[in-house]
Amino acid sequence: MTGKENPAMPKFSLKSAGLLFLAGIIGGVLVPYLFYEMNWDTRIGVLLFLPILISATIAYAQCFIETKDGIGPRFYRTLIISFIVLETVTYLWLFKGFIF
Repeated sequence: MTGKENPAMPKFSLKSAGLLFLAGIIGGVLVPYLFYEMNWDTRIGVLLFLPILISATIAYAQCFIETKDGIGPRFYRTLIISFIVLETVTYLWLFKGFIF
């Protein structure tokens, strides 16, 4: 270690962590509660909203907060890949019963 930072790997700041926590609370607690109040299946609310909120937060944090790249190929790549992975994990967790 030379003490230099890797410019290709931005850090994850407290602001990014706070936004990620807020997205998790909204998509994992608030939206399922609203689905529960409307007598809908809460798993559908989690499946629809939690992965997209977390993915959008990760992409926003990495491209707008940690670096000033803005909307570009990196933003869309991060958004799409994280959404696919999180949607798959959420489906397996909620509907197939796999817990990682």
